[in-house]
Amino acid sequence: MSTLTQPFPVFGRVPLAVPTAAFEVLGYLSVVGIGALCFLLGWLSQEGAVVLTALLLVSLVILAWNRFDQGRHPCFLLLSSLTFIQGGGLLAYCLGAGNDPLRVEYMAPNPFYVSRDEAGIALLLLVLAAICIYAPCRWNYRRISPPSDAKVRPYLPYLYLLFFLSLLVQLFKNYRYYEYIQEHGGYIVYFVNHSALAASVPFLVRIIPLVTFPSFVAIFVFERRMKRLFLVTVLYFTTASFILLLGSKVAAFSLIPALWYVARIKSTKPARILRLVAVALLLLMIAGAINRLRVGEEAITPFSPVKVLATQTDSFNVTEILVKYRKIFSPYALSYPLRELRDAFVTNDASNYYRGRSLDFDVPAFLNPALVAQGFGTGSSFVGEEYVIGGVAGVIIISVSVGFGLRLAHHFSRNAPSLFVVALVLPEILVMPRNGLFEWASVLVRSAISIVLLGAGWQTYSLLTSTLQSPWAKNRLRPRQPGGNE
Repeated sequence: MSTLTQPFPVFGRVPLAVPTAAFEVLGYLSVVGIGALCFLLGWLSQEGAVVLTALLLVSLVILAWNRFDQGRHPCFLLLSSLTFIQGGGLLAYCLGAGNDPLRVEYMAPNPFYVSRDEAGIALLLLVLAAICIYAPCRWNYRRISPPSDAKVRPYLPYLYLLFFLSLLVQLFKNYRYYEYIQEHGGYIVYFVNHSALAASVPFLVRIIPLVTFPSFVAIFVFERRMKRLFLVTVLYFTTASFILLLGSKVAAFSLIPALWYVARIKSTKPARILRLVAVALLLLMIAGAINRLRVGEEAITPFSPVKVLATQTDSFNVTEILVKYRKIFSPYALSYPLRELRDAFVTNDASNYYRGRSLDFDVPAFLNPALVAQGFGTGSSFVGEEYVIGGVAGVIIISVSVGFGLRLAHHFSRNAPSLFVVALVLPEILVMPRNGLFEWASVLVRSAISIVLLGAGWQTYSLLTSTLQSPWAKNRLRPRQPGGNE
């Protein structure tokens, strides 16, 4: 009797988590299916589809916040990024901003609308991608304990030395870039002739980020003393302020949530919602100021988060264009991801552009080649690229794969060294809604090179410190006593 009755409590508890996750995903898919059916039958207007899409994205972000222990999962950050970058214009429309997120305006000589069915497909793809990313991460989710720093603590003196030495060189590099861009037409130099910008500083100075950035991230992951963390973080972002002043905000703005994720993994304390909202509003304010600086707007206008959201329509418009003109871009469906694997090492700008090289250049070149030659662009869309590769099925399959990748990243956050690798790549993953699908893989390869350089430096540092601490070195450095024997 005892052998038969004992397993029943265990058998009754284990499956409960799986049905909950399954019901959540099936519930969202049911709403999407009903909405799609109503849209096809004409019962749901385009405006209603926009509102439904925005509500589904926001509710999924809130659900991810709750299910993943207040954001302790990369899935929450990517869904938030997807909602802001691809769905920001939809949210602004729902909040009464007066914008039209379905109208393709930026870079189009004559603004236009895609057809009703094509707009519906683009909205459907956005929601399907979000659900398919969420599902593998939610399945059998387990909260992880903060990683121990016992094995990585000895690296901190070396990392601090490397960081402060390389930080000065990075400050010089960023300031020199700032001067060059100011002298050659402003922010668009990035996209007109980036190779000339890079050549404005010596090669050894250009490769400093291969050391400065990973040493900073390693300190942020390994260090527990808050005052030192605060100092290092302020110093690093101070050097990045020159790039922000030029209008380039992607690198810094994607790094901040990645660092927040590391802080959440390292801590067991609940998140402070008010502080998080304040930081989000501050970032929106800075983003609005940078956008005005980029277009040369001198008039000071009151800050409005809704207005900032209303500017986030370009990436969704890219998705619409890729849906409407898929046949034009699909011949390069395989070349796009293959060339994205080189993006961390090869400069992409208007001076070396050719068709099929990069989706974030092909789309604006299709809209307005003259503006592309002047340095303007739209960015890309990983959702649209998935559709170009395999249609709706491609969006579902690839998004599920992305979800499993995020699940793997969360698993590797269990210990400090692998969390360090995750933190190096996570910023590039978070900008996927406006970037290519596989650019993160190129960053992963570049990060591997940086780790090799850090490892080589650590070996040199260990050899020097062990030599200086050896008894022979101590005897050589010890001062002779007066009258002592030689």
